[in-house]
Amino acid sequence: MKRIILFTVISLLASIFFRDPQKAQAIVKFNTEFQNYYRVNPDGSTHVSFVIKQKNNLSVVYATDFGLNINETQISNVKVLDEGTIVIPEIVKTQNQTIISFPFANKVVGKGKVHSFVIEYDTTDIATKQGNTWQINIPRLESEENVASQTVALMVPEDFPTPAYIDPKPEAIKDNTYYFSGSTLGNKAISAVFGQTQYYQGTLAYHLENDSKFGTEAEIALPPDTAYQTVYYQSLEPRPDSVVTDSDGNYLAKYTLGGNQKIDVKLSFVVKLDFNPRPSKKPPSDDLLRENAIWNYTNGIFTTPEIKNLKTAKSIYDYIVDKMKYDFEKVNRQKSLRTPAAESLINYQSAICTDFSNVFVSLARKAKIPSREIQGYAISENPDLKPISLTQDVLHSWPEYFNYANNTWTQIDPTWANTTRGIDYFNKLDFNHIAFVIHGNNPEYPIPAGGYKTKNEKSKDVDIKVQDPIEFPDPEFSLALIKQENNNLFFTIKNSQGVSFYGNTIVNRNEYIDETEQEVFIPPFGETEIIVKIKKKPILGKSNTKVIIYVNGKPLEQSIAIKATVNQTVIFSIIGGFLAIGAVTTRHIHIRRQKQKTSLYR
Repeated sequence: MKRIILFTVISLLASIFFRDPQKAQAIVKFNTEFQNYYRVNPDGSTHVSFVIKQKNNLSVVYATDFGLNINETQISNVKVLDEGTIVIPEIVKTQNQTIISFPFANKVVGKGKVHSFVIEYDTTDIATKQGNTWQINIPRLESEENVASQTVALMVPEDFPTPAYIDPKPEAIKDNTYYFSGSTLGNKAISAVFGQTQYYQGTLAYHLENDSKFGTEAEIALPPDTAYQTVYYQSLEPRPDSVVTDSDGNYLAKYTLGGNQKIDVKLSFVVKLDFNPRPSKKPPSDDLLRENAIWNYTNGIFTTPEIKNLKTAKSIYDYIVDKMKYDFEKVNRQKSLRTPAAESLINYQSAICTDFSNVFVSLARKAKIPSREIQGYAISENPDLKPISLTQDVLHSWPEYFNYANNTWTQIDPTWANTTRGIDYFNKLDFNHIAFVIHGNNPEYPIPAGGYKTKNEKSKDVDIKVQDPIEFPDPEFSLALIKQENNNLFFTIKNSQGVSFYGNTIVNRNEYIDETEQEVFIPPFGETEIIVKIKKKPILGKSNTKVIIYVNGKPLEQSIAIKATVNQTVIFSIIGGFLAIGAVTTRHIHIRRQKQKTSLYR
């Protein structure tokens, strides 16, 4: 967070130290104490105060200048007080930092003397309000040897929601103020999330074009449900031919395009984000450990000693955050070209979000940790600290790994951890990441929303804004018989609502039907097939009965006719055959008897 740059003037007596340079280097010239205060205002701005006390350890050394390197770029109203004297600071902004430096107005000389001064400023980079949630990120203090201690006080408004997460844990809480000290801080940033859920309203546009004279099929990827997000499609126009789910959980809407036809699809949806991820419904596939042309972890670059020791998701995350460097200009240079992970690792000084994700997925899979890439919409108030790609509307990339300890897919963001210099995006994500696609089996497909544009089109196809909490509807189902085959009845259950369903179907038992229970997943506006077992069939003809299937606790009914065990035509054919055989046999016996009579009366 803050790197202290001290400029010192050594008096003429400094010649003493040249007689014993080793002893001079071992002496700490100053002990510096920090008392940092962060007061979050109701509008989200934060007033920051650094009360700094610098104690001289030598009688022959005093400080003439001071510099504070902070990880906020959107700052204003900078003030410096040196022992009560106003000092005009010099402010220099770099790519993702700000340096505040100034000369001291007062020279404090003498061993044990304490020099006190205050640095204050306002910033919008500490606290972020999204709907009914707040996120607080206070970067860590990058300690130098002369930083003896630090304390932090975080003051929030009274109407803040209940915190879902604070790390590290505060040493004390009084009213709406959270206190942290060096013993609990260590060298960590302070991250806090107030509120449990967040809602967003979104509108997405997809442009499909068939420039052939022949008909074809096309599909688009709709935002999926994940461990963190639940989607509700309010409208999807025009309606697709079908909506299916792939092995990664993506929702793919399929359309038929005639020759030289264009279709513009518009989706309006609401997404609910939960802070804590839900457990997975099934274990990850071994396919999520495989390498490919992008996640090429068998490349020689992945055999270095430092990489061989990376066995956990956390160690891989830390390695990537510390080693790779975000290149703010690369997005504009490279456009949407995908770089293999080995190449990203070789060029670790020039990386963008997809590079961070690719390297993490590769290293995780190499360590036998199932991992995938998420591409979607990232909400960034300050692109200097939380950069986003601009190649396809406003998309971002971040990885997720399967956490066997709690049976969840856990999303992380090493890119933003790197650009914010230590903000924790491993133990928590935030409410700023909305998934559009999941890349597990294929690193480049499906294409996320924002990437479905026709030639030379530069339309804005992604619009996301905060939404007040709303009640999602229940799915609505209809039942249709497909066919009867052997002892099975095949039904489709169609979901006419824009929400998914995961649960069990229960078939009601009757004279002809066995009671069965099946686990099903039905995507929004999608369908699934279930099989109903027949326990009894009529010998001839058909038997009418009613099939009742409970889905989500509600009965679906359909009257059907169960076909006979043997086809009626076959039965009549067999009977006809028997009658024909009987007739032939009877005639044969009659002829024999006639012959016997003729012989008898010769």
